[in-house]
Amino acid sequence: MTKLVAVTGGIGSGKSEVCKTFAGLGVPVVDLDDIAHAMSAPDSVAMQTVRQSFGDGMFAENGQLDRAKLRELVFADPDALDKLNQIMHPAIRAEAVRQIAQYAAHAYVILAIPLLVESRDDWPMIDHVLVVDCSEQTQLSRVMQRSALSEAMAQAIIAAQSSREARLAIADTVIENELTLPDLHEKVLKFHQIFSKTCQ
Repeated sequence: MTKLVAVTGGIGSGKSEVCKTFAGLGVPVVDLDDIAHAMSAPDSVAMQTVRQSFGDGMFAENGQLDRAKLRELVFADPDALDKLNQIMHPAIRAEAVRQIAQYAAHAYVILAIPLLVESRDDWPMIDHVLVVDCSEQTQLSRVMQRSALSEAMAQAIIAAQSSREARLAIADTVIENELTLPDLHEKVLKFHQIFSKTCQ
């Protein structure tokens, strides 16, 4: 029976790098962010609903979703965030479940899920929770550097997510990502070697 390992962590924690490393080890990765991006195609049902709910102003002239504008709106307005989540989450979850089912021959599958704390009840099939963790100061500097955001905007994004303590509370395994990329890769490889044996 294929096991499902959820990889989560706050923005800037290094989730993407961890998932890339798993993929390099031959472990299938189902990424909710990738699914969400694919669903933001202008002609998708989800985007038609977003347009109806939030108006044409959230879309560029070419029909593409203006992510920056929508992000600003939902971080400033919790009701708008709830509304967006009600549109996107069920569709994203259904597609993720479909993709996971394709990997039944593998020992385990990675589910990259940024907001696991907020949506844990939607994923009863998760066997193991792996949290990628770093200090909030490290998180802040990475987010500002990567996305060219102001400190205030970066802090608002971090504050809008669940707390570090809440993520650590649901972890079965914690991978600390404060050091170098080789260090992080080594920790992922170690997890892979140990966890693969539990799947046999």
